[in-house]
Amino acid sequence: MEETRPKKRFVLPAELSLLIGSVLLTFSVILARTSNFGVAVLTSVPFVLSQKFTRISAGTWNTVIMILLLIILIVLTKKNIKAAAMSLALSFVFGWLIDLAIWLLSGLPTNIGWRIAYYIISFFAIPMGITLFVKSGYPMLPFDSFVRDMSSYYGWKFSLTKTVFDIIFVTFSVLFSLFALGGLRDVGVGTIISAVFTGFVIKLYSQALDKVMVVEPWFPKFRAFFSNPNQDTAEIK
Repeated sequence: MEETRPKKRFVLPAELSLLIGSVLLTFSVILARTSNFGVAVLTSVPFVLSQKFTRISAGTWNTVIMILLLIILIVLTKKNIKAAAMSLALSFVFGWLIDLAIWLLSGLPTNIGWRIAYYIISFFAIPMGITLFVKSGYPMLPFDSFVRDMSSYYGWKFSLTKTVFDIIFVTFSVLFSLFALGGLRDVGVGTIISAVFTGFVIKLYSQALDKVMVVEPWFPKFRAFFSNPNQDTAEIK
């Protein structure tokens, strides 16, 4: 009887996984906002704050919120300072990319057909961006390292922790929008749907990708220098 050989998996460099995840996440977030069905969960708080405090750009608000999350992480999980430093740097890059994406995508058509397409694309693309971030093994944006580090440190399921975190974010965004802005701004039914299902979709993506590829760093010593072995390798489950 012939032995079944394990299927050879594609090797994706961790650095490319991080880069692709960053770009995919950034532009998908703005597509979600352009759809007008509700911004992505992870940016719901920064975007509603930018509607109230307009002197600060949406990208800068994203950076501010991520810095606050990073501080909480350091206090609650004793997050590795080197990993925190890289997450901080990524926060500034992400904030800049958000403002860049807003500018680049500002001329997109906004009739109902296109808006539906934007939302569908963003709904599936945002979890993929997050999944690639996680699998890179590098320190992540505080939006997602918060979920990964908390789930790893306290032994919680990543997908469940992600869902709870998203619901908390959306609840704050809705309440702030209603009471500070006089109605829902940048938060809609699409945001709520994403809050409920993003964690589940990330889990599906992770399982599917594990069957066809493995992520390995080009620069293992560099990744190891910034990574916390107890927190930054948490499994998506």
